[in-house]
Amino acid sequence: MPSHSRLGLRPLFTPTRRLVLANFLLVLGFTATYFVGLIGCATYQLGAGAIEVSALVILLNVALVVGGALAGVVTDRVGPRLTLATSLVGFALIGIFALFMPLSYPMLAVVSTLEGLADGFCGTTVSAYPRFLTSSPRELKRMNSLCGTAVSVAVIVGPLVGGFVTTLSTNQACFVAIPVASLLAAALVWATSEAPGTVASRRAGHASDEKPAANEGFWHQLVEGFRVTFSHRTLRTLFLLYFLGFFAYGAFDSLESLFYRDVLQVSGDWMGWLSACAGVGATVGSLLVLRVSTKRLTLGTLSALLLVTGVGSMIYVGTGNVTIAVVGQLVTGLGFGAMRPVKDTILQRSCDVSYVGRVTAVMNAGTNSAGTLPLLVAPLVANVLGVQGTLFAASAVVAVLAVAFLLLTRHDGEKDTRGAAASQAPGENR
Repeated sequence: MPSHSRLGLRPLFTPTRRLVLANFLLVLGFTATYFVGLIGCATYQLGAGAIEVSALVILLNVALVVGGALAGVVTDRVGPRLTLATSLVGFALIGIFALFMPLSYPMLAVVSTLEGLADGFCGTTVSAYPRFLTSSPRELKRMNSLCGTAVSVAVIVGPLVGGFVTTLSTNQACFVAIPVASLLAAALVWATSEAPGTVASRRAGHASDEKPAANEGFWHQLVEGFRVTFSHRTLRTLFLLYFLGFFAYGAFDSLESLFYRDVLQVSGDWMGWLSACAGVGATVGSLLVLRVSTKRLTLGTLSALLLVTGVGSMIYVGTGNVTIAVVGQLVTGLGFGAMRPVKDTILQRSCDVSYVGRVTAVMNAGTNSAGTLPLLVAPLVANVLGVQGTLFAASAVVAVLAVAFLLLTRHDGEKDTRGAAASQAPGENR
């Protein structure tokens, strides 16, 4: 055929667009099945209470931490392409298992654990992937913003798919989304090779370490990720901001479905509709990052966005009115949607490519583990404050923490985010 046909198709299949679409499919599969499917099955089909739901989410969070930690080391060793493609195929198999196994609480516990492991692997690897495609700060911002937009759109589409399938069948039927989305994403990832320059830099970075990477033990490499993170001021503050913010949000995982059922008094499909509203806000937030100067992607900006999520959450759970809950979800989603690309860009330009997988794993481990303790405490607090009171208190804590980080980082400006880590020894104090 004429060459112009091939040229016309080529822009549709750039590495950036493949990664963006793979992000979309990955998150679509998860969001269509986690809240509406996994939590929905427990709450609506099995009649589970706060303790049972908390136990499922604890299993998932612990598995997320383990999977993400493993993925960080593997990504730095073999690269994101092989790591992510393999993880997505595993995710597809888990979805098939969840779809066809008889529904019971033990089955949901197994699915929660396996889904956490798979999502931990996929989430860490896909977050690190842009740094293996480019080292340009401007391109990193663009790529992370587009990937964040894809995630945000998936947060709309995924719950809508889950809610729609639930109206036609049951919450368990939502799990069909995982194998379809994961296998398509795996094909896109397999077609997206690392940039030759970043491969060489990664190998050179390993070669310059005290020991060759191939001779280092797994645990040594894992510990290196923590050492690099906590010896770099920007990365350390970034970790604490996310850890403390998501620590406060931990109560939502165990109580949010009960808020829908007992306070808003809506049916199970509303778990999808309201989650989709958060996705609309998140899409707007992630697209707005494209309009922001790279110099303004700082810890102060990230703190301000965390404040937006806290205020939005207070609106979301502050009443029993579904319309007001929609407004709250839109505001909360706006903050979260912008936070992701800002956080990823700060991390990637502050970290040498040979460590980006492990540092990303540390960040994700902090975020995912932060919600575990509140899952244990939230049902007890809810016995005193009620479900709605507990969720509102957690939202207020997020807002207060955000103000504290705003004060802490107000003078940072660009001094912590100039990408100096790329030109200095990894983990060097700054």
